[in-house]
Order: sequence, then structure tokens, then C-alpha cells
Amino acid sequence: MQPLTLKDECCALLKCGKNVCAVICGLLLSSCASLGPTYNYNEVVVLNQSRVAVRDVLISATESGRMFSCGNIAPRGICSNKFPPQLYRGNPIQITWMVGSGQRRSISVELELPESLNPELPLRGVLVIDGQGAIDAYLQQEAPGPDP
Repeated sequence: MQPLTLKDECCALLKCGKNVCAVICGLLLSSCASLGPTYNYNEVVVLNQSRVAVRDVLISATESGRMFSCGNIAPRGICSNKFPPQLYRGNPIQITWMVGSGQRRSISVELELPESLNPELPLRGVLVIDGQGAIDAYLQQEAPGPDP
């Protein structure tokens, strides 16, 4: 007895004629294959590129409810948070912060995947607060290390 193929199992589940099932299963399986690679992320970095301190920074993932904060980021300073790898889903993140004058700002951003990433390396979300208080947000990866 030969082992069942994925197509045979799909046809058995759908309980339809072999030819109809072959077409339906072929479409289902090809759509699964076209989903592309999955990515993980394990760090969020906030860079303060302004000339004033940025206070009370709160970064929250709107979908999962995860969050972290930075109390005070000096001018040209950095705050980062590293954690175990999480599946990257492309959901928006909310950033709130206070600039030197005490004005609270808030924005929601979506980090888009660049075209040339290695799915085996974790992603890092980078949020840059510029001198006008605008946010530039992007994803990046470390370059792979040398082979041992």
C-alpha cells in the first residue's frame, strides 16, 4: 500500500470526485505556497535625533497589547528593548512621547517588510524621532556572521 499524498488527503477531506478535488486541492496548496516566508522580530530601538530630550516614550503593539517604555531619551540618545523572538505579523504599533515643551504626541505606524530580508535572521524595529518631532519607522536586520 502506497502512502497517501497531501492531494489524496485533501480529496478525502473534501469528499468529492477525484478530478474536482484535484483542482480544488491544487489551488489551495498553491495559495499556501505563495504566502512566502515568515519572519521573527526580537528588538525595538528608539533613536532620538532631536536636540531636546524626549520623555515618557511608550511603544505598544496594538494587536497583542505588548508594550515597553523609555522614561527619558537624551538628545541624540537611544533606548532599546530586546526580547525572545516573536512572529512578525505586520500589525500597527502605537508610539506616544513627550517633547521638551511638555507636549504629548502620539502616532500609529506600520512597519513594512523590505524586499531583501533573510527569514532566518530576526528583525529589529527602528523608530527615529527627528528634530521636528516626526517619526520614521522601519525594519532592519543584522548582517549574518561568518560561517564557523
